[in-house]
Amino acid sequence: MKYIPAFFIILFFVSGYQSAFCQVDRGGVPRSFQFQFIQKSQLQRIDVAPPDLLSIQKDDSEDAAHEKSYRVGVEVPVTISAALNGQWDDIPGGGRIWRATIRCKGAQGIGLNYSDLRLPEGSDIFVYTPDHNQVIGAITSAELPQKTFTTRPLKGDELVIEYYEPAIVHEQAVIDISGIVYMYRSFISHDLNSEKSVSSGSCEVNINCEEGQNWQKQKQGVVKILAKVASKYFYCSGSLLNNTLQDFSGLLLTAGHCSEDNSGTDASDIDFTQWVFYFNYESPGCSPTTIPAELTVVGVQKLATSANLPDVGSDFLLLKSLKDIPPKYYPFYCGWDAGNGNSTSGACIHHPDGDVKKISTYTSALGSGTWGTTPNTHWLVQWAATKNGFGVTEGGSSGAPLFDDEGLVIGTLTGGPSTCENPSGDDEFGKVPYSWISNGSLASQQLKPWLDPGNTGILKMPGSYNENLTVADFSANSFVIPVGGTIDFNDLSSGKPDKWHWYFQGGKPAESTLQNPSGIIFDRYGAMNVKLVVSNQYNTDSIVKEKYIDVKVVVSPNPCKGIVSILTDIHNENDVSIEVFDSYGKIVQRYKYSGAASSSYSIKLPEYGNVFFIRIIQGNQVQTHKVIVVH
Repeated sequence: MKYIPAFFIILFFVSGYQSAFCQVDRGGVPRSFQFQFIQKSQLQRIDVAPPDLLSIQKDDSEDAAHEKSYRVGVEVPVTISAALNGQWDDIPGGGRIWRATIRCKGAQGIGLNYSDLRLPEGSDIFVYTPDHNQVIGAITSAELPQKTFTTRPLKGDELVIEYYEPAIVHEQAVIDISGIVYMYRSFISHDLNSEKSVSSGSCEVNINCEEGQNWQKQKQGVVKILAKVASKYFYCSGSLLNNTLQDFSGLLLTAGHCSEDNSGTDASDIDFTQWVFYFNYESPGCSPTTIPAELTVVGVQKLATSANLPDVGSDFLLLKSLKDIPPKYYPFYCGWDAGNGNSTSGACIHHPDGDVKKISTYTSALGSGTWGTTPNTHWLVQWAATKNGFGVTEGGSSGAPLFDDEGLVIGTLTGGPSTCENPSGDDEFGKVPYSWISNGSLASQQLKPWLDPGNTGILKMPGSYNENLTVADFSANSFVIPVGGTIDFNDLSSGKPDKWHWYFQGGKPAESTLQNPSGIIFDRYGAMNVKLVVSNQYNTDSIVKEKYIDVKVVVSPNPCKGIVSILTDIHNENDVSIEVFDSYGKIVQRYKYSGAASSSYSIKLPEYGNVFFIRIIQGNQVQTHKVIVVH
């Protein structure tokens, strides 16, 4: 059996960064990315000694033999701070950045734990891999629920932390890193050349196979959890729950043993503020095709649990997010049934071995069983074979919700003998009806005080989206226009916003508060960002679409008779360079105009050849146009 927890800075806003990785942050690009002199500077690397993997592997083997928790990472203690380590660089335009490169050799992934992280207004932090492929940020003071914090692990054994300090600050930042999250197994979950995920068993069924078609709402309430217990890290699964107030307060249900160490006793030094919750971590289809986005929330508080009881009880842990769940995650707050009714069919949605979301299906009546010494605390489940596999549970599935035939949560996974090699083994789920009031007399031992805070007596609650919250989105009637062209924008936001604020990089006007602004003129060439902020009485949300509008230099006529006019950007005060290449790629003409006093230039092309390429460079904008000459 298993018992397993298992810069781009523009004039008016920080742009969004196009990456498959993000957590609750403001988007944007680290400022060092745009300055070559900073990128070329030698940044001293802080090498952190890795843990003793032989000792860890020995402990893990012993734990497996005794059916204990499946560990995936450990914390390596460090003392790193902006006051003592790293490098400071001044940046053009004012302000400065602090950077530190940290490596812990051999890790599949590393993250950062902060014992104290306090940021002054206007400052921010990014964390990224040296190749810039994975970026977390910007993190500001608004994203920090309290001074202890964590940034989730990124792939590889090396990362960079970058702090931006404005030219004028009223207080100094405190950046004290106390630990490296060292992930040594089950962190790399996909082989995109394979039809199956490689971390979980081959029999598992992706949630977006046809078996999951009737569970699309519920899946958006299921999360992957990276749980920290003392210095150990485990994967678990959990579910976001509704309550009778329907206040969408970020209640998360998982298994009590996800907060226990391997001795089975409640760990005294658990810091729930450093737990990481992954939303919508799934493959878009039945087979993995892309690495999923990592949409995370960091930090919770413990409300109630069975973990500190002499017996296992029904094995539950109820948590509350320290920050609101972002509307853009489209979270579904799962319903639940605290009555004692049985179910003849349903499913478990989970993250085995921390893999993308899977679904296991049952088609026969549940049994009633015992995990510890108290009888009838758990549901017994036998899984059924389906078209695309034979879903079971594994390490990392612990705490996953068991849904009944009405799509309501009725249990949380403790464990069981089911595997891909033994799919008929009974798995056991702590009963929500038992967790309701039967584990103990204190509110900290029950679900009822938190799921029915008004003491209404309701025992069955449907799931729901928070439809009051607005989520920003928009479209445009064109994405490529010539300099001086116009574009109309269309608000696509959900949740009934009643206020809109648009920002158009290079646009006239630069801002608008109309719902659907039209006729926005773009007379600067280059790739332009567009931002929309929407709000109502419940919340504010924003979206930045980076390089959304491609404003082209006008090169005309084309075809031509050897002379072309080039219309660039009079508002850009940088010098203009125009380079002409022949069809073999050889540069044949070069022009440079100082101060951008004009936006129109006339170029006479060489008298030989019929095909030329004209490259226009102005500041950091570069465009190349193919021109045909008709003699």
